[in-house]
Amino acid sequence: MALSINKGYVLGANQGDARVALPWYVIMHESGNPKDVYDPNAILNEVKWMRSNWSNAYSTYFVGGGGQIYQIGEPGYVSWAALSANPYAPVQIELARTADRETFRADYQAYIALARQSAQTYGIPLTLDEGSAGNRGIKTHAWVTANYGGDHVDPYAYLASWGISKAQLATDLAGGVSNSSPAADNPNVVTVKYVPGYGVAALGDNGKQVPGSNLVLKHGTAWRSNGISIIGNQACYNIGRGWWLPQQYTDQAGLITINYVPGYGVAAVNSSGKQIAGSNTKFKSGSRWLSATVVKIRGQVCYKVSTSEYIPAQHTRGSGQVFK
Repeated sequence: MALSINKGYVLGANQGDARVALPWYVIMHESGNPKDVYDPNAILNEVKWMRSNWSNAYSTYFVGGGGQIYQIGEPGYVSWAALSANPYAPVQIELARTADRETFRADYQAYIALARQSAQTYGIPLTLDEGSAGNRGIKTHAWVTANYGGDHVDPYAYLASWGISKAQLATDLAGGVSNSSPAADNPNVVTVKYVPGYGVAALGDNGKQVPGSNLVLKHGTAWRSNGISIIGNQACYNIGRGWWLPQQYTDQAGLITINYVPGYGVAAVNSSGKQIAGSNTKFKSGSRWLSATVVKIRGQVCYKVSTSEYIPAQHTRGSGQVFK
């Protein structure tokens, strides 16, 4: 992909490190800032803060906001984001967080493309976290911590929340992002389905509407769910911030999508909570079933899919569970 880089916030002539970095590593980070998730201006705020506080820490690039790339440091020179590994990294890349699926897709594609291009520019192998200190390649901050010290382990946890495993990251860095990458879909992402141009109100833990939330949860926006519960007598997705998105206003309204190990199925339970033998052959991962009724059976949220069959919510899209 063609990379467009915003250089409006590059450090000044007397700012940053003047040392040329040894071409050993491209280091990948993520911001770790939970405030970024619901902030449409997160990338710009992160860049402005880093530029103003460069004497404490800064990276070469920052990615976010739907695939935007901002340059802060000068490629080829030492930047200050990975402690003792800094002198060996001509490029270090930060990634801003988001809870929006389309934003993440674009961010991830730019993140990977920038890392690949940077590695190729400096003759660095397109390998991920291989070997110990001195072994050239693309590295995460987690690898830096393991080999040079420190306490950061990014970006693995954040990428995993979007379905990107270490193995998938390595594959994408080696060959680029394909349509088969988990970044293309995530079983815990639901999309608001309402009136074009308008939004729906989230519910709080008390079941009451959250003022102003309809300005954020606009029709067509996608959100990562951390779990499903019954709030105000209806199924809702936990999208963080103490907000619950009613299922009836999403692409999962009136139905469920089985989320389990690919190729396998889950067992339905009866009204007493007992598993129904053989039902796992029918309710395969990825299959969709009509369901307008949600109940609790022995404390577990379940969807009714027939007169006698119920599917535990933990095995449906938006449950927050990741199965491989």
